[in-house]
Amino acid sequence: MNIDEERPPGEEEPMGVEPLHDEERLLIIFAYMGPLAIVSLAAARSDFVRWHARQGLLLGVLTLVTFVVLHPLHSLMYIIWPFLGEIFLTMEILIGFGFFLVAILCLVRGIERTRFRIPFLADLADRF
Repeated sequence: MNIDEERPPGEEEPMGVEPLHDEERLLIIFAYMGPLAIVSLAAARSDFVRWHARQGLLLGVLTLVTFVVLHPLHSLMYIIWPFLGEIFLTMEILIGFGFFLVAILCLVRGIERTRFRIPFLADLADRF
């Protein structure tokens, strides 16, 4: 089997040999910075940047929903038993760090002119 055929499941082959323009790089950076993904989605001219903006927007929404759900649970756990609340807070911090690492990975792959497909979110980004 050829080495080029052995890609990890989340990665795709590079989109082309032409380098990204500075504007496209900036828009890809904006795509994974939460609410700035809306700016990237509105200003994108290429389908590649638009796809990253959609995936980044969905990642930001998923992050927000996750913490809106987890924070009341954290407060409840802290009221029940403070030690349990601290453990839940640590879990929240680790989940947030995981979201941050995924965003950085997607950003780096976007600047390299490839796509890192987040399993569920990439399918949604393809649809709209």
